[in-house]
Amino acid sequence: MQIREFARWFFKSDQPNARRTRRLVKFAIIFGLLIAVFWIVPIKNVIQALLETDPILFSIGVVLGLVAILLTSVQMKPLLDNQGINRSLWQVNNINLAVKFYLLVMPTSLVASGYRWYRYAQPEGKVAESFVALAFFRLFRTFLILTIGLGFLLISVQQNITFRVGWIILLILAIVVLWIVITRYSIPIYTWFRKHAGFILDRPFLASFLRIVEKLLSSASSYADMPLPALLLSMSAGILAILVGFASGVYLARAISIDLGFLELGWALSVMSLATQFTLSIMEGLGVREVTLIALLSLFNISAEQALAFSFLIFCRGFIISLLGGLIEAFDALRNNRSITPDTISGEGKEI
Repeated sequence: MQIREFARWFFKSDQPNARRTRRLVKFAIIFGLLIAVFWIVPIKNVIQALLETDPILFSIGVVLGLVAILLTSVQMKPLLDNQGINRSLWQVNNINLAVKFYLLVMPTSLVASGYRWYRYAQPEGKVAESFVALAFFRLFRTFLILTIGLGFLLISVQQNITFRVGWIILLILAIVVLWIVITRYSIPIYTWFRKHAGFILDRPFLASFLRIVEKLLSSASSYADMPLPALLLSMSAGILAILVGFASGVYLARAISIDLGFLELGWALSVMSLATQFTLSIMEGLGVREVTLIALLSLFNISAEQALAFSFLIFCRGFIISLLGGLIEAFDALRNNRSITPDTISGEGKEI
């Protein structure tokens, strides 16, 4: 009983001591992972691999990373417009770049999430609308990464199927149809399922999971009446953002002589991206990213040294983009004479 009470306090309590304990445990696990990785993998071999990095291929990877962020901004704008949050594409892109900066310099993603929420909610005071838009965007992007990664995996494991543009187009069409079904019919289907399977789902240990499912479906259904052109624009931009992000990863990998195909590296990067979204992650997945890449790339006979070097190049790409975001945020703050500090936005908000 005491163990159960402690677990409930640790995972669900909003008390300052509980939050502080969760934060300390998170940092301990992350640093433990990093120590274990560098204990197993000789650091000199990683440095040697990094010294042989092709600067041209690395630069292409960084530029493609910036293009992916711009496409993500194009994806977000229709979602914000649907909630009556009027921001230009330039403003949305600047906010996304600034979020990258806060994700890098702060030990938790909470501040970056709070910053994004604040910037979209103010000065109009559209707090609820901002939360709905960002919750939907997070769900939307996770859905796209999951489905594209799964599609790439299924295509790549078929040895007799070569890479063709037609397969990608078919996958995109399937994603469009599936997402329209989710946004328009998920709530009625879920309600019908709850009604006819209540004796199965009426279990205490499923209560938390079902509440999460209901929140996700509610977020998705809030955009059921979104105009089709806006939905298609957002979905197309989101898919392109992910594909360009995969292409960026391919160039980073080739910069250190990791020769993997677009499909193979694409599904591996999808798994990495999903893994780094866990609340355990800090600084855009530090620790989790390294362990995940070492495990996944070993399936392709890529050494741990090369996998770790690849992870470091991903970090460097994010660092360069984050610095750009920090510069834009600084110039924007000086121009508008704003004074926003992390303390004013961290609060106790929820992560978006």
